[in-house]
Amino acid sequence: MLKELKFDQIVENIIGEINEAKRKAKSIHSAGNIKSSGEEVEDLVREKISIFLPERYLVKQGHIINSKGKVSNQFDIIIFDRLSTPKFFESKDNTVFYPIESVLAVGEIKKTLRKNDLIDFGKKIKFLKKDMERTLVPNTAFDGTVTGDTLISDMINIPKHRKYNNSLFSFIFAIDIEKPDELNIDDEYKFMPNDVYILNFGMYLAGKIENKRIVSQLEDEVDEIEGLIVAKKPGVVCMATMLNQLIAHLNESHIDPFSISRYMTDKNIFGILGAEIKVYDVRNK
Repeated sequence: MLKELKFDQIVENIIGEINEAKRKAKSIHSAGNIKSSGEEVEDLVREKISIFLPERYLVKQGHIINSKGKVSNQFDIIIFDRLSTPKFFESKDNTVFYPIESVLAVGEIKKTLRKNDLIDFGKKIKFLKKDMERTLVPNTAFDGTVTGDTLISDMINIPKHRKYNNSLFSFIFAIDIEKPDELNIDDEYKFMPNDVYILNFGMYLAGKIENKRIVSQLEDEVDEIEGLIVAKKPGVVCMATMLNQLIAHLNESHIDPFSISRYMTDKNIFGILGAEIKVYDVRNK
């Protein structure tokens, strides 16, 4: 008899584990251990997301740092390219500080989504993009255009429809929602999460409908988000959609190799000053 491995069943099992983790977290919270109750769910969600992502990407919690020393708020989920990223610091609870250039996605984990959670997460996104001056790297082969400045690496690594190599994907993952019709959002939908996935309710997706299909939109890639689509779907569809969105985004992104010189207080530290060096001629004469 042939054995079968059904993806739907794998995801259903994961959803069962997450719902059980929330139940345990509620018991732990009732016992007074608030910190542990949050970790019960967050650790499991990060673990399950990381299983499905390509090996070169890591899923952690913690803070993001830029070359000027500014540090972001805590993010429940930070997804970055580990092949191009050094660890600045990692604590015993796996909280990490990673350079802003290497981060491709950030997320928030909620046991229950409440009406101001999108606004609160949006403030973190705004700080990361604006206050920390996250730089977008243009795709020099955007729209299939080839000029003298077009990089072969962009032609190979980046789909022509992407304006930037490192657009940021932001999302919220929740288990339940308190009041679906009372979610507060920014009037212009600026600095809001791209997607919101709620296991026991459905999804809120930034995008538009074309030919009866949902076309997702990234804030970094469009002049404005056209709509917020509410799709009431079962948990297996929510989970699968989130994983699909993340994988697609990561596969369409590219991070340049990290340069530590940008993070030195003295930007000229690797420069050469005549008084500091001597040059010996080692050629055979």
